Amino acid sequence: MIKGRKYRNLVILFATILIAIFIIHKNQEKLQEYLKLSFSKLPYPIKTIIYITSGKRDYFNLQNDYNIKFLPETQFVDLSFYKKEIKTEPDDIIKYGNGGYLEVFKNNIYYISKNGIFYKMKINSLDNSEKKLEHTVLETNYNFGEILDSLVINNKIYVSNVKRLDNCLILEIQYSEIMDNLNFSIFKKFEECGTGYLRGGRLQEYTFEGKKGILITTADLLKDSPDNRPQEDRSIYGKTIFIDYETKSHMIFSKGHRNAQGLFVFENKIFSTEHGPRGGDEINKLTFNGNYGWPKASYGESYFDKRDYLKSHEKNGFEEPMYVFVPSIGISEIIILPDSFHKKWQNTALVTSLGDKSIYRLKFKNYEFNEILYVEKIFIDDQIRDIKYIEKNNSIILALKKNGTIGVLKTSSN
Repeated sequence: MIKGRKYRNLVILFATILIAIFIIHKNQEKLQEYLKLSFSKLPYPIKTIIYITSGKRDYFNLQNDYNIKFLPETQFVDLSFYKKEIKTEPDDIIKYGNGGYLEVFKNNIYYISKNGIFYKMKINSLDNSEKKLEHTVLETNYNFGEILDSLVINNKIYVSNVKRLDNCLILEIQYSEIMDNLNFSIFKKFEECGTGYLRGGRLQEYTFEGKKGILITTADLLKDSPDNRPQEDRSIYGKTIFIDYETKSHMIFSKGHRNAQGLFVFENKIFSTEHGPRGGDEINKLTFNGNYGWPKASYGESYFDKRDYLKSHEKNGFEEPMYVFVPSIGISEIIILPDSFHKKWQNTALVTSLGDKSIYRLKFKNYEFNEILYVEKIFIDDQIRDIKYIEKNNSIILALKKNGTIGVLKTSSN
């Protein structure tokens, strides 16, 4: 009798499970909607716990994050990511936000704050367990205004800098031999008066027609109501400028730029990233005498003055961007990553952003770097000003928004 009762209970339980599965299957959409509604009403800490404990960070795609990867996971490669902070004095680098600039020279990393403080630390200090980076503050002989970028060439460091002279903003480049006491001299000073908004300033070494020199980006001076200076050959603004090492003379290399916040030279190919207006951040491959359209053409829209920009660059005599981010990402720097970083990341460029706190991996078709096959978003959860690759320990370092904070990306295997 007891055995019969147990058997009957098992049959009822089994049947109940089958009925429940059938009901859930038939009403899956309603169930998901119910779960979404219930989940959205939970406190944020509880939602976070569910994300973490679920492993996949999605609970019936409650936040519509299907197939979005979160560090240390990317689409094909698992990375480790951690942050290190420079031990700074309270007033050292708080004058300007959005981070500083990074350089790698021999066994050292240099962090350059926007108000001109130079920190030196050992590369191998990135690998220890300490959260704070020991450093040396380098002495300098120059009172910088606002630093826009830095560049190491051989044993010299170059710095682009904005100085105020009377009612003008002046763009200049200083340089010094790399030592613990930096003795800066003027490499190039532009005389044209800038007003209101002087940005750009990204630096790269380049060889043009057999002559070695430096490329520097300059920006449109007016963020939301641009004038025509980016199209005028008499102005340096809204351009990429080439400066000859020996003569210090300069020439316009390309024009029609709004605000190029990234610049990278790879095997004499020039890549630039550029802030658009509302929508329309661009990646460009620069050519000599190329005209990139600003302020005539843009895939973005104006913020306030409601002007209409031409949408086709090519049909209006301008160079088309390689890629456009719509909506904008607050684009910053770009680098071409060496194939040695990982076998699954060949023909790869990395683009950083200030706006959406992410790195974008650009997969190119081949080593001509003319065609982007796809773009992978890698969420960092911090605004990124600068990025460098360190060959010595096969790592990527990021200058994050919080001043004095360096992010480190590594892969454990190839």
